[in-house]
Amino acid sequence: MSYTVLARKYRPQTFADLVGQEHVSRTIGNAIEGGRVAHAFLFTGARGVGKTTTARLLAKALNCQQGPTATPCNECDACREIAAGVDLDVLEIDGASNNGVDDVRRLQETLPFRPARDRFKIVIVDEVHMLSTGAFNAFLKTLEEPPAHVKFIFATTEAHKVPITIRSRCQRYDFRLIPHNVVAARVREILALEQIEADDNAVALVAREAAGSMRDALTVLDQLLALGGTKLEGESVARGLGIASRDHVFDTIAALLAGDAAECLRKVSVIAEQGVDILHFAKQLLGCARDLVVLRVVGEADSHVELAPDELARAKQLAQSRERPELERLFAGLSKLVEEVAEAGLPHMSLEMGLVRLADRPALVALQDLVGQLKALEERLAGSGAGSRGGGPGPGSRVPPGRGPAPEAGGAGGGRALAQPTAAGGSSQERASRAPESNAEAVRAALPQPTEPALPAPAAAPPLLQTSAEPAKPLPATPPAPVPHAHNDVVTSPRAAAELDTADPWARIVTQIKLSQPALGAVLDHGTPLEVTRTALRLGFPEGSFFGRQAQSAAARDAILRAAEQVLGARPEFSISVPGDTKISTLAETEELARNNRRAARREAALRHPSVIDAMEVFEESESSVDIHVDLE
Repeated sequence: MSYTVLARKYRPQTFADLVGQEHVSRTIGNAIEGGRVAHAFLFTGARGVGKTTTARLLAKALNCQQGPTATPCNECDACREIAAGVDLDVLEIDGASNNGVDDVRRLQETLPFRPARDRFKIVIVDEVHMLSTGAFNAFLKTLEEPPAHVKFIFATTEAHKVPITIRSRCQRYDFRLIPHNVVAARVREILALEQIEADDNAVALVAREAAGSMRDALTVLDQLLALGGTKLEGESVARGLGIASRDHVFDTIAALLAGDAAECLRKVSVIAEQGVDILHFAKQLLGCARDLVVLRVVGEADSHVELAPDELARAKQLAQSRERPELERLFAGLSKLVEEVAEAGLPHMSLEMGLVRLADRPALVALQDLVGQLKALEERLAGSGAGSRGGGPGPGSRVPPGRGPAPEAGGAGGGRALAQPTAAGGSSQERASRAPESNAEAVRAALPQPTEPALPAPAAAPPLLQTSAEPAKPLPATPPAPVPHAHNDVVTSPRAAAELDTADPWARIVTQIKLSQPALGAVLDHGTPLEVTRTALRLGFPEGSFFGRQAQSAAARDAILRAAEQVLGARPEFSISVPGDTKISTLAETEELARNNRRAARREAALRHPSVIDAMEVFEESESSVDIHVDLE
């Protein structure tokens, strides 16, 4: 008993039956009616969209006894034999198995002979991209100037693999994927002809699984007819195809939107027991999320989604239950989850944990709500005077009880520090004594309450070292140093220049050197001043130190002695030795310590600032994510 599958039984026999490719059938029909039929055609497109069928239709249209005509009669010998694939003058060649130069040469030897019966000898080469390079080259001359009675039709799913020399000699027609609704309508027609009942969900599943290929749709339909008999229902179709039902997909999406992670796990467990492909189910969820976003954007227009009527009603209900940003975030999360499942060694577990993560996502806060909270905070600060940016209350502003004017953070380097509340009674102590009611209160209670602003104390200048027996002679007054030019390592402010006269002798010597030789001054910052007198200048560097070797050069010694003579009033003996266990700090260490003290003081002052405390009350989750940047410049 022979059986003809639906894809062959219902193959289109006229251009009018060719669904989804109207642009191709209309163009070819007009060319036939106008007598402008080319000698070579290239049909490209995905599988099962009608390339070979169109090639046969073109062959019938050219060789029909009533033609050439765009509407072949399908009754003459030529039409019937071409439809059956047995016409001697229509050669259908498989490019995958006849891809050599010899195969092309044997074909070319038959082309000069006239057709046995038909008007044209037509050569249809399917999967032409499988031909070898030599075979393509052998085709070139014949394809460019074939005999008048020969027509070539090439079909391929990968047009980019066809050499440009072949493509340029052919009229190219791109076959599109067939729309979902067109496939569904054709499936319903065939089911009616086969006297098979089917609900909308079953037809929608078949059309959706076809992915734009009519042949795939009819192949799936053949399989379902063998499974379901004379009636097809959505649930049985899903089980037969090994995919999740649409109700299962919508239930999982609803659980994700509701934040029900447990329900999501149950849904994954059910499809795993049914043997459903995990990756396919993840893709179904992604497609459903896409439909929800589209419905939320376009409103009642449903032409952008491919759903059955009852599926469309439920999708609209889910789409309207959530705001668009939340649906977009769900789609983005599922898109990433599909990639994770595709690459995972255990896709089942990856899908479970991914759905749990999406279900537990925090709720979105509208931007206008955050802006409103910030505006409310600004109004509170403006009303209390705590938002003054000038380091203290402005004219006419009111200072809240317990909060004095914000102290200025001192120390070298200048700059402004954030205002901080005073600790002398008032609201700060009252807040610290209460049990913390928010993150801001907890931070406030955890901070110590100093009686004075915690500002770094100025580093004490190291004492003038004197190891010689004779008493040190008084140093002559040092003339004011000229204001240096701008440099990375040179202090240029008038305030810093004025402080040079009050610094220790070694610091003044190094500063004097930095005015003319900044690089040497940077080297001396790392030296330990073991002895600084009018008669002796002894520096300490660790053994093998790079800086020590730089300071021992002749040019460096001369510069150090000249600067020492200007500062000390005499030219001392200069030497370098290993410092040993001395506790004297280098200038670099002293500056780093002072910088750290200033940074710590300003950070603490910033944490105590009323604006920071009030902002932490607005953003309750900021306790572990407060990031304070201290700029000492």
